[in-house]
Amino acid sequence: MLEPFIWMFKAENFGKRYLQLLIAIVIFTLIAILTNLIGASLPKESGAANTFLIISIASPILLIFLIQGYFWELTAGIISRDIDIMASNIYSGKIKSVFKIKIPDFNPFSFIWRGFASIIASILMFIPFILLVMSTQYTQVFFLPYENAEFYHKIYAICYNVIYFLFFALIPALLWNYAKENSIVAVWNLRKAIYLLETYPLKYIWNTFLFIIFYLFNYLILFVIQKYVFNLSLLKITNISLISFGVFFFLFISYLIYLYSLHVYAYLLGTIAPTSEG
Repeated sequence: MLEPFIWMFKAENFGKRYLQLLIAIVIFTLIAILTNLIGASLPKESGAANTFLIISIASPILLIFLIQGYFWELTAGIISRDIDIMASNIYSGKIKSVFKIKIPDFNPFSFIWRGFASIIASILMFIPFILLVMSTQYTQVFFLPYENAEFYHKIYAICYNVIYFLFFALIPALLWNYAKENSIVAVWNLRKAIYLLETYPLKYIWNTFLFIIFYLFNYLILFVIQKYVFNLSLLKITNISLISFGVFFFLFISYLIYLYSLHVYAYLLGTIAPTSEG
């Protein structure tokens, strides 16, 4: 029950990797802030100002790619996890299986590339859904004055909602496919996604449920912290240092929670299927 939320603390090099990611966030954020300030202080028409502006925009984008790439490498490692068999003693007969998950090596260039690929994969995954939504404009044909038009419209509405529900139900499996195969077209492997849902429905549904609940809880915590920081500005506090500390505190806590939550999400996604599928 608690394994998705504590497994990372037992993994080797978790603390080191967590610190490296946190430092990367700080560095990329500082680069974005400093280059923006420098670019703003230069003449707008100068090439140097445009260069600094491009860097200030590219820096947070590269940071997103880096973090996302780490997430997908971590998820792939969880999918291909090993199992250790442990027993307290040879006489008790109690045997416990423990997952051995390897935290990916810190490779910023590899993370950035995979993070970029994951964005492309996500766009490809949603193309069928977008086409489905766009198809609703053709439902007007069912209102034309011909026999049984209303009946055909009801049939279309039922089919539309079934496909709509099935698409969202298969999203975890489609993302699992991408993490395992490291191919942007793996998100179109509906056959494998349906197989995972049909073969392991209890684990699949339970992990998806925990994923959603943890996401909502995570969002609630960040919302409360953000509201606290926002209230500082409403109190007409003239002490800039206090306001700056509140903003810094919110960002720092947000980063800590975000990096931790990545490991929870990766575990829940990577374990929707047993090790035999990895």
